[in-house]
Amino acid sequence: MLEAFIDYLRWERRRSEATVLAYAADVGQWLSFAEHALGMPHAEGATRAHVRSWVTDLVQEGTKARSVNRKLSAVRSYYRWRASLDPSMVNPAQGVPLLRTPSRVVRALTATEVEALLDPKAFADDAVGRRDQFLLLTLYTVGLRRSELLNLTYSRVHGSSLRVVGKGNKERELPLLPEWMALYERHQREWRSVAEWIFCSPSGKKLDPRSVYSMVKSYLQRASTSEHLGPHALRHTFATHLLDLGADLTVIRELLGHANLSATQVYTHASVEQLKSVYQRAHPRGR
Repeated sequence: MLEAFIDYLRWERRRSEATVLAYAADVGQWLSFAEHALGMPHAEGATRAHVRSWVTDLVQEGTKARSVNRKLSAVRSYYRWRASLDPSMVNPAQGVPLLRTPSRVVRALTATEVEALLDPKAFADDAVGRRDQFLLLTLYTVGLRRSELLNLTYSRVHGSSLRVVGKGNKERELPLLPEWMALYERHQREWRSVAEWIFCSPSGKKLDPRSVYSMVKSYLQRASTSEHLGPHALRHTFATHLLDLGADLTVIRELLGHANLSATQVYTHASVEQLKSVYQRAHPRGR
């Protein structure tokens, strides 16, 4: 059944390969637990109490709350799919409460930190160093997810706009700044003959997500004192800086590729400077 579920996610739901692999691992872990710990091959007849015992086992093993919640979500999806094939199927994960997770606030980089991060002198004077600078500029000026960045090909650039395939294979078109276009032209001259991927290794392989995370983190450590140093920090900074400069939240939502405005609103907490400015201008005592 797991293989059929994976095919459903991949071909009918058109989920990204990363999502498919994550769901396969999480559901596979549950099915293994049900078979070996509960004596239930294929998790037939599992109840809410059984799922709760699995959650307890995960917590005792030291699995973080966010990971446990992700696994629960995957198992719920698995049983919803099974119920679509067999209406008598009961979803044992339905109603199992999510674990409380600590709030995770990502601090946006300051303008000074961004300048330090993108300073040409911070990079090696070779093709790889210039690629790294262009990669960081792309994350900051376009606000891409890491997966979106790694799947970029040269055919996605049209004039001064970029077509990006995001979550759920939804495509959006993003404007590009002149600074980005200038570095793109330089990047093309050095890398286009290597591979179809805009960001690749010298051997032509698409960059690995973990290596990109490590690379971005190493550059950010030199420029910022923030605790959260990864590609998402630059996406967060992109959204926060636009908000601080007066961009409409719905526009930022479109640029980020969020399905719901609520997903974009998490960035508003970081825009304290904009709030201070509006408050001081609008309040009678602030004038």
